[in-house]
Amino acid sequence: MSRWHNYYVEGMNWLVKNVGIDGIYLDDVAFDRVTMKRIKRILTQNGAPGIIDLHSANQFNKSDGFNNSANLYMEHFPYLNRLWFGEYFDYEKSDPGFFLTEVSGIPFGLMGEMLQDGGNAWRGMVYGMTNRIPWSDNADPRPIWKVWDDFGMEGSEMIGYWVKDCPVKTSHAQVLATVYKKNGATLVSLASWAEKNETVKLAIDWKKLGIDPAKATITAPAINNFQEAATFRPDDVIPVEKNKGWLLIIK
Repeated sequence: MSRWHNYYVEGMNWLVKNVGIDGIYLDDVAFDRVTMKRIKRILTQNGAPGIIDLHSANQFNKSDGFNNSANLYMEHFPYLNRLWFGEYFDYEKSDPGFFLTEVSGIPFGLMGEMLQDGGNAWRGMVYGMTNRIPWSDNADPRPIWKVWDDFGMEGSEMIGYWVKDCPVKTSHAQVLATVYKKNGATLVSLASWAEKNETVKLAIDWKKLGIDPAKATITAPAINNFQEAATFRPDDVIPVEKNKGWLLIIK
């Protein structure tokens, strides 16, 4: 905490006024909440969006005091737009609560993205997360983004598995469902934390979805390196591979 922070703030001000930047990507920070507020004020001057994107690695080690990034940076969260907390996380062994609180940002009103080895695409979608392009060659998020665009993700309502009255649930406690709902159609993300391949049935609250079950179709669009195209009836049993899941469109 020194005059170096004033120098940093003035440098940011110069970039906004002379280069026209509309945001910054921070890879961990060493300054305090007051400095973050000053940066946000500079980035949002004259109606600019002032996007602030914060990355941090897993802090649960001796050097970092066995902390986690959400605790470490919570004082900055009101001024951030996006988190990238996935470095050194094990997406295969992490339980749903870990994803929700330490990676996703959802409990704090923020979006997040996955990092280490591209993350787990099926589990990530339960929290509205993909990995970041072009971080991992074997986990290109663009096919999932295309499904978002084709479905019309913008403006949909996200209802997570953690919501008591989520309108789509599964018959297996370790296969979780998150809903992205809009008028006349719903995108359902299924992800498994079960120890082996399982089969599930969907329990659907048709009234909440605003869809007539007699006319409903459930389809899985083909997504490269994610799933093959498939069609299911509302009462079908759906196979779910270990550590994987589905993206299903109900309409």
